[in-house]
Amino acid sequence: MYRFDVPGMKCSGCAKKVERAVRAKDASAEFSADIETKRVTVSSTLPQAELTAAIQEAGYANQAAAA
Repeated sequence: MYRFDVPGMKCSGCAKKVERAVRAKDASAEFSADIETKRVTVSSTLPQAELTAAIQEAGYANQAAAA
């Protein structure tokens, strides 16, 4: 399970865009977003770097969050 801080995620539309980017790389990924804290949680078999890149390709800077 990975957690990412996504400071540019400000609304549910942003969260959906991030989710679509993650699911485009791993359709079976479990995804949740908390807009208030601007954090997403992803459970995936993909490496963290690949998920980071997917979120960046969607237009959102992100970094791994502390557990």
